[in-house]
Amino acid sequence: MSSEIEFVNGIPSFTVGQFAGVLNQVMKASFDEGVWVEGEIEGVKRPNPHMYFTLIEKVDGAKAQLNVNLFAGPLKNIQAKLRNQGIELKDGLKVRLYGRPDYYAPFGKLSLVVSDIDTQFSAGDIAAKREELLRALLEKGVDKVNKRKPVPLVPLRLGIISSSQAAGWADAQQHLLESGIGFSISFIDVRVQGDDAAPQIIRALKTFSRRDDIDLVLLMRGGGSKGDLAAFDDEGIAMAISQCAHPVFTGIGHEIDTSIADVIAHTASKTPTACAQAVIALVEEFLGELAYSADQLRRVTEGSLVRARSRINMSIERLTTRPRIALERQAQRVAMHASAIRLLDPVTTMARGWSITRDEDGKVVRSRTDVSPGQKITTLLTDGSITSTVEGVA
Repeated sequence: MSSEIEFVNGIPSFTVGQFAGVLNQVMKASFDEGVWVEGEIEGVKRPNPHMYFTLIEKVDGAKAQLNVNLFAGPLKNIQAKLRNQGIELKDGLKVRLYGRPDYYAPFGKLSLVVSDIDTQFSAGDIAAKREELLRALLEKGVDKVNKRKPVPLVPLRLGIISSSQAAGWADAQQHLLESGIGFSISFIDVRVQGDDAAPQIIRALKTFSRRDDIDLVLLMRGGGSKGDLAAFDDEGIAMAISQCAHPVFTGIGHEIDTSIADVIAHTASKTPTACAQAVIALVEEFLGELAYSADQLRRVTEGSLVRARSRINMSIERLTTRPRIALERQAQRVAMHASAIRLLDPVTTMARGWSITRDEDGKVVRSRTDVSPGQKITTLLTDGSITSTVEGVA
């Protein structure tokens, strides 16, 4: 192929190969130190060990796009940098990439051959989207809905959403078993990271929401990087938690950040074990109150029995002593009355030297006017009677 450039009417004329070479020379000269390009990832393809995708931007309603080539060496370095920030290269991620433009003549394709990435740019965009979503949810009051769900007095029927392979769930399960409380556990095995995590968790939440044999739903996973935990910042999960018919407790293994799922849930714990302990504490609190009430009831009952026995003993004593005392008192009254009667008895009076005189009709003579001379009268003495005739009245 000739490298000489022909001219037509003073204008250079190239073959396709020549034109491709010129383009690359021009781009190399223009971007000798490379170039940073910002955009959103779309259409990721991963024919190992490389990665290809399109970088897009919406401009005035139209889409501008640029092909991106990430070859094995730079890709490995970029993924390592992103992993430290908990970020994964995937569709929808906004990135700022460094590379050099290249026109690949066999495909007629202009691409950016990438060798580096600004991780802070992507981290900032992810954080901004997260904050925007959280702000929108809070403004709508989504965070308050599940918190209004009353926790049953004794939550023993637990719906667990986690990965069966997660060490965090294994620790929480052991904690529940060692509590000695008879929990009934329904378990749904889901992915807790990656693209499939959010849809599976949402379906599990909706499944438990439809069941009336569940007291609490526990959403758990162990620790991980920010990227591993990104699923729990999903809007769909937040809405599913909010709309769940049962209180949702989260135990997501992070110590620094709080996921959106934590904010929307009824109760959030830092780890699956702490989440299990929160449920155990609710039951133990009830059992403690029940034991206290039983002890108080026992004390009240025993006190009542003691007081009842005391009253019975007093009643027995009264039944034993009161009749005797009453009889003694009545005997004393009878004796007093008898003594009074004896004092009033004429015989007693006559024993002291008094007598009673009656006329012939038996009427007591109380005055001299009651008799007349010649009238017979009878005088009663203590030891008999004397009959006499009245000779005169003075």
